[in-house]
This record gives sequence, structure tokens and C-alpha cells, in this order.
Amino acid sequence: MAIKNIVDQMTALEVARRSSSPDAFTIIETMAQSNTMLYELPAMEANDGAVHTSLKRLSYPGGEHRMYNQGVGKKSGQTVPQRDHITMLEAFSDVDVALAQHSGNPHALYNSEASAFLIGMGLDQAGEMIYGNNDNNPAEINGLARRYPKLGDHCVSFVENPAGGEFTSAYLIAAGSNACHMIYPKGSKSVGVSREDLGVLRVQDPNDAAKMLMVHSDHFKAEYGIVVAHPDAVIRICNIPLKLTPAQRVELLELILRYQKRLTKGVVNAVLFVNEDLLYQIERAGREAQYVVHPETDPWGKPVSNINGLRIRQQDAILSAEEAVA
Repeated sequence: MAIKNIVDQMTALEVARRSSSPDAFTIIETMAQSNTMLYELPAMEANDGAVHTSLKRLSYPGGEHRMYNQGVGKKSGQTVPQRDHITMLEAFSDVDVALAQHSGNPHALYNSEASAFLIGMGLDQAGEMIYGNNDNNPAEINGLARRYPKLGDHCVSFVENPAGGEFTSAYLIAAGSNACHMIYPKGSKSVGVSREDLGVLRVQDPNDAAKMLMVHSDHFKAEYGIVVAHPDAVIRICNIPLKLTPAQRVELLELILRYQKRLTKGVVNAVLFVNEDLLYQIERAGREAQYVVHPETDPWGKPVSNINGLRIRQQDAILSAEEAVA
């Protein structure tokens, strides 16, 4: 019988805090400023190097009533094998050595520049986790919009007969090891992230190929993937206009709460990811309809909105100018 490790339920931040890499937590915490999925989705080690093989469950076998001296038949659940790969996101931070020395605090300048790079990488990561398209770019993973590109059981339209390109989406996610979670490379001791100090290097002047300069260089790497292990782990509500009437705002809240019940059963952590524009509409709807929409703090002390036990995270990688989903 398999033993479930508590790490299976930990987010990347929580795993990093317990890792042997002192930089891992700082890197992920900084990237989480621009990618709030890192606060919510569990991070698990891939089971096949840079690939994670899992079985997406489609049905459960159930049981059969019987009477004494009568047997029961065999039943089996339905699963579909799937393989999710890991992508690599890298960046180099080069700071002019002379500039750092004249700043009075070179270490602080290096860290400030590193923080800016990590926030930018968090934006890139968030964008890929929503809109990544492996068919167009083999180096990318498929994001949630790519996995739910057309209307169906797990991609529902807020308005009927949408047209144009001024819409946004909301993603209801059941975060868990048997639902939706992130992966990092097998054997990684730093949750797939790293910062390597390359020291002082001579590099080419970016403005003049004939000239050189001395820089202090850092190399950043983030390796990650996303797995949807259950059909009901993600529900996309698409075709949401940016401007809503009071009646539409109430309708949106009702739709969110109704589909919240559709998420994978047994998963405690249900999260709604929306961008800034839609978060404003939801919080305004709560005030108008007297729903209990209130701010609270997450385990990391960050403010987060909550409605009916559903945590709402602002994920600004979700566009406000999506084309209508047909």
C-alpha cells in the first residue's frame, strides 16, 4: 500500500522552505509576487525525470449490493494515461561592476537587480501557465487556456453568443495532488529553482559589439510543469465582459458558486484565479448583493479575498482582451 507523503500537499513555497537550498524559498517567494499560483498549487517531484506520468481518473468503480451466498461481479474505474513535461525558464542578470562599486552597497544593488529579474520571470511563468502553447513553441508547456480552448463541461461561457475580443476568464481550481498541481524535476533539491553567482565576467557591450565591459553576473533558472490529474480539477468560466451591470455581477457570483460545487471532491483547497479587473467586479458584486466577501490573510501573511470558503487570487497574467471562446 502506498504511503502518502505530506509533501504531496505542500505548495512550492512550503517545499522550498524545507529544502536544503537556502535560495529556493527566496526565489519562489519573489516570483510569487507576480505569479500567485505559486501560493496555492502543490508542488510535486516529477516521477520520470523531466516528465510526469499520471492517470487522469474519469470514473470510479463503485460497489455492488449482494445477498448472502451470492457473489459480486468485477468492476473497474476508467482512467486515461497522460504525460506532462517540465519547461525551463532562465535568465542572466548582468550588473556593471563599476556601477555597483560606486553605488556604495554593491551587494544591495545585485540583490535589487536579482529581485527585478525574478519578478519578471514570475510574470513569464504566470503567462505560460495560463496561455502556454506547446504546439506553437515546443519549449513551453500547455497552459490552462490551451487545455480548455472551447466550450464544454469544463469551459463554460458567461454570456450567450459572445462576439469580439474584450473578454476575460476566471479559473476555478481544485488544488491537490490528485487534482491540479505543479511539478519540478525528479531529484531536484531546490524545487526546480536556482540562482548561480557566476562572479565577475567580461561580456560584450550590448550596444556595440566591438566593445567589452566587466559585469557581475547571476544565472537564474526555474523548471516546472503543471498537471491536471482529474477532469473536475479545473473549470474555466470564459467570455466575461469587463463592464458588468449589477444584475450581471450577481449572476457571475452565482455561476462561480454553482461551479465551485463541481470541483474535484475531497480537495479542501479550492481557489478562484482572476485578474485585477474581474476581482474588482466580484468584490463590488459582493457589496451590492450582500454576499460575505471579505479579506483575510493566507499562511504567508498576504491579503486575499474569500467568498463562501473560496479563496480568490489576483492573477494578472489572465488577459482582459481575450477573444470570444466559441
